[in-house]
Amino acid sequence: MIKKNIYLLLFIAPFFLIGCDTQDGNYAMGTVERDRIKLSAPASEQIVYINVQEGELVHKGDVLIQLDASRANAMLSERRAELTQVISVLDALNTGTRIEQLNAAKAAFEVTEADSQEAERQYRRISKLFKDKVVGIADMDAAKTQRNSTQAKKQQAYEQWLELKNGARQEDLDQADARVRAAKAALLWQQKTVEDLTIISPVDGIVDSLPWHEGDLVSTGTELVNILANSKPFARVYLPASALTKIKAGGAIKVYADGIKKPVEGKVRNIRSQPAYSPFYALNERDRSRLMYLTDIDLVNESDLPTGLAVEVHLP
Repeated sequence: MIKKNIYLLLFIAPFFLIGCDTQDGNYAMGTVERDRIKLSAPASEQIVYINVQEGELVHKGDVLIQLDASRANAMLSERRAELTQVISVLDALNTGTRIEQLNAAKAAFEVTEADSQEAERQYRRISKLFKDKVVGIADMDAAKTQRNSTQAKKQQAYEQWLELKNGARQEDLDQADARVRAAKAALLWQQKTVEDLTIISPVDGIVDSLPWHEGDLVSTGTELVNILANSKPFARVYLPASALTKIKAGGAIKVYADGIKKPVEGKVRNIRSQPAYSPFYALNERDRSRLMYLTDIDLVNESDLPTGLAVEVHLP
């Protein structure tokens, strides 16, 4: 009798193990998740104050954290001053020369013209006396130098008066306008930099983690706060490679969770194309069966499931 029982156990044991393996392979495990928003430091600054606590409900637009904006505000004032300066230059070019400046330039030109005429007469007189051998070569050279000098001054004064009379060149106006546009862009950029130092909640949600404290100096890119959005929950599970041919994005699937009698209706949102486990060596049949693909499943008509709740789906 004992031998018969032993033989019976030996006979049904393999089938029992096969049944367990099959049952385990019919499930994909995961957790309930919600959209998670991570807000990072836009610059290396000190935390001035923190306005929330972990677990606190926040709304879109609420101020969460304020970083020190002293340096950013100083730079903002500098950008505003630069814009004012280049706008003044452009306005002066567009307005043109004042009548007083034009009259002064014309008067200066007339003075140099009179000096040039006088120097020319003096040069002719000395030249005649030099031919008559009344004056020497030194007087002749001095008169010639004076004539050339007054002619150069006359030409310079004329060009200055003509420049003021004709107004600014189009090239100068274009360059001044370009400097104004560049200064405006720099000002907008700096204003955005100052605004970014105030960390504001982009969504309604719950503060999940808040790793820093007031007075801490954080570097650029450091995560400051983690928010769980008040959006519909979804299940994130890992599908085995063998289920990819049976489950497709957009398909309906049932999701089970502890504490819920009836399964939750789900809709497959996305299946990752790359496996979560991918060895570097060539895959054989046994290794391929171990590949797991991260999958997001929207939970239809279900919004109260807590984040992190363990779930499972039955594979077809």
